Amino acid sequence: MSEDITLRFAEDADLASIVALNDLAFGQPDEGQIVERLKENDEALFGLVALSGDKIVGHIQFFPIDATGPGAAKFAGFGPMSVDPDFQGAGIGGELIGAGLKEVKAQGIQKVFVLGHADYYPRFGFSVDETAGMAAPWGGPHFMAIELNPGSPPLAELHYPSAFFES
Repeated sequence: MSEDITLRFAEDADLASIVALNDLAFGQPDEGQIVERLKENDEALFGLVALSGDKIVGHIQFFPIDATGPGAAKFAGFGPMSVDPDFQGAGIGGELIGAGLKEVKAQGIQKVFVLGHADYYPRFGFSVDETAGMAAPWGGPHFMAIELNPGSPPLAELHYPSAFFES
C-alpha cells in the first residue's frame, strides 16, 4: 500500500463520501444504500476508511450477525468493501480487511463472514469450509468465513441485519 494512504475509523461525517465511493466502485447504488441503512438502523459495528490526503479512497463496513442454535456465538460480517477505481490494485482492500479483522478479533468475535469473490478472500484466510453447519440467506462458493477466536459453535442459524433486506 502506498505510504500516503492512511486508515482510520469511519466517522458520521464520512457517510456521504462513503456512499458516493460505494456508488462509484460498484457502478450502482445498492451497496451505498446498505451502508446508509446499517447506520440508520444502528446495525453497524464499525467502518474503516482509507484516506489519500483528505479524500476517502477506500471503505469497509463491519456489522454484527445474530446467531441462534446450540451454544453462544459472537459473529460478524463485513461488506460492502469498496476502493476508488483509481486506487484499485494498490493493496488498499487488503489493508482494510487486515485492520478490520484485527479489530473484530480484539472484540472477541469468533467468526467473520463475507459474501464475495471466491478467488480474492481466501488469500486472507476465508474459506467456504468455515460456513459448514451455518444456515444463512446465502451459500455457495462466494459465501466464506474465517474463525478468529476459538469456541464458535458448529451449528447456527445466521440472522443478518435488516439493512440487507430492505429495498
